[in-house]
Formats: sequence, structure tokens, C-alpha cells
Amino acid sequence: MSKSILDSIPSWLPGQDLLHPHYKYASAGPALFELDKKSLWAFVAMTAFNPIFWNTVARNEYRNKTITKIVGSPLVGTYLLAFTIFSISAFRDHLFINALKNQPSLIELDQPLIKLLAIILFVSGQTFVISSMWALGVTGTYLGDYFGILMTHRVTHFPFNVLSDPMYVGSALTHLGTALWFQSPVGILLAAWIWLVYSVALKYEGPFTDKIYSAKSKSSPAVKKSTTNDKTETYASVTSTSAPATPSRRSGRIASRKSLAGQSDIDSSDAEAKPAGRKSRASGVTQELQGATGTPGRLTRSRSKPRVVDDSD
Repeated sequence: MSKSILDSIPSWLPGQDLLHPHYKYASAGPALFELDKKSLWAFVAMTAFNPIFWNTVARNEYRNKTITKIVGSPLVGTYLLAFTIFSISAFRDHLFINALKNQPSLIELDQPLIKLLAIILFVSGQTFVISSMWALGVTGTYLGDYFGILMTHRVTHFPFNVLSDPMYVGSALTHLGTALWFQSPVGILLAAWIWLVYSVALKYEGPFTDKIYSAKSKSSPAVKKSTTNDKTETYASVTSTSAPATPSRRSGRIASRKSLAGQSDIDSSDAEAKPAGRKSRASGVTQELQGATGTPGRLTRSRSKPRVVDDSD
């Protein structure tokens, strides 16, 4: 009964070829590589085309907002690009199966352990791919950050706590497992070709994505406020250590000396001083000038004769 159900599944459905692989065995050597098959080169070309396509479209979107202007929404644009990337990736996988079916198989790979390894690689690869998409969501998976839809935090749980690029690694593992399932030496080489293309793509995607988040971080209001506060604090620290120009900044000078030297007696003596009377005020200024640090030129006004004479009175 189960066999009839499997046989009734349409051949065009995904996975049908995996359930019923066809083997065309050949002896080891050049006969294992039929380089004249168009299906082989179609897959090679499509594998290289895909990352070039989505990186070109995404970078143009980041700079010119072409898709957003056409559809009127960055979210709709992201979903449109996601559908396109998913479609061309599915078509690439279809070409991969066709390439394996048209290439010879190696009888030495027809081993139970090889079959088990193929299943483990395929399941592991799909686990990495599906869990990555689940963790990132549609916008995080399909270049939503190029549309200005940025993630609020970096994903650190599985599978990103195991691999830095689990989606690309998972895709390569899936294709390698499929190649072993079909016992295809050419398929193993094609899986290596996928990983090579992805490795090159990562050298361009990673730095550009970091640039997007770095630019957004610098333009964030919170960062601007933090930068302004830092500048204010720096300015305040500089001005507090410099000598004031006139006695009108008396309270500021006393607070500054207290914070720098830790002298609590200045504040207490100042609190006990009587503000009334010209003589008391002059005496306070004179004491303040004796304890202040600064250039003589900036203290010239405070060292005028009338105030000194008045203090002696």
C-alpha cells in the first residue's frame, strides 16, 4: 500500500527524485564525469548567478530604493525579493537533481554507512537552514536590512551559537548529503562548488551588512544624544579644572577645588562666612584668590588695589 502511494506522487513534486533515485553506475575514472551534459553547466551557472543577483538587487535597493519606489513599501519590497530569492533557489536545487540524474554513479558509494551519512548531512543541513529562517524571520533572512528594516538585536541562540553562517553551511551540507544519496562523485564536486560560491559571497555580504548597521547606529538619536552628553561632560571636566576669570564664578571654583582635591573644609568655611558687609565679602574674595590656581593674567581683575586696601580696612 505504501509503495503504491509513493508511486502515485507526481514526478514534478519536490522530493520525488530523492525517494526514487536512479543510478547509472560507471567504473572509477574519467567515465564518472560526463562534462558534455547541459544540466551540469546549467547548475554551475545558476549557482553563481543567484548570490550575484540578490546582492546586486539588494545593494541597488539600499542606495536607490528602486523596489520601494515601485511597490510603495519597504516591507512589500522585502517580501517580493524574498519570493524571488526563494524561487530561484528552488530552481537551482531542481537543476542540481537533474545534474545528478544525468551523471554516472559510483558503485563503491553504495554502502549502508554512506547512506546513513547522507541522511545525517541532509537532515543537519535542513535543520540549520530552517532554524536560521525561523530565528531571523522573513525580513532578516531575505535582506530586509537593505530595505531599511533592521533587526533590533543580534541573534545569538541556535543555530547562530553553533555557526556564524548556518544558512549557507546548511545549504552546502544538504547538497553534499544529496550527492552521497545519489552516489555521485560529480555531485560531491558540485556541493563543493556551492560552498566556494557562498564563501566568496560572504566576503562581500558580511562587510556591507556591517556597514548598514554601523551607519544606522551612528544616525540613531540615542547615539547622537550619547555623543552630545559625552561632549558636555568633556567640556565640563575641562572647564572645571581651569581657573575662572572673575570672582563672580566663586561657587563654581569652590566646587571644582573640592571635587579635585577633596577639601571639605572649603565648603564649610564658605558656609560659615557672612555674606553681609563689604569687608566680609572682600575678605572672602582675598582668601579665595590665595587658594585659587590659574594664570596671573586671568586673575588681574581680582587682584586690584581697591579691594586689597578695602580688605585691610
